[in-house]
Amino acid sequence: MASILQKYNSEVFNNLKNLSQNVMKDGALSSKIKELIAIALSIASNCEPCVKIHTRRALQLGATKEEISEIIGVAVLLLGGPSDVWTTEIIENEINQNNLKENQNA
Repeated sequence: MASILQKYNSEVFNNLKNLSQNVMKDGALSSKIKELIAIALSIASNCEPCVKIHTRRALQLGATKEEISEIIGVAVLLLGGPSDVWTTEIIENEINQNNLKENQNA
């Protein structure tokens, strides 16, 4: 299903999509590091879909559970305990789904 922005303002949607692709590509920072940063910022923004998307992408780029855990630790340090509580199930589900896909592909 297309977003409202995509449906009614495709130029802005496409510009946003292009910006995202350019920002998240490898540069001085790897795409994996950028996705880990995006997880922390998603937690700070209280954006559940964003946490899912960026966790999934980070895992696809080779991020480990330990790296994701450390990023959550940074978010908790700066945002407080609730940032760990509401994200735990979301991130665990993404890690488990990624493991299932890897096992199915093996």
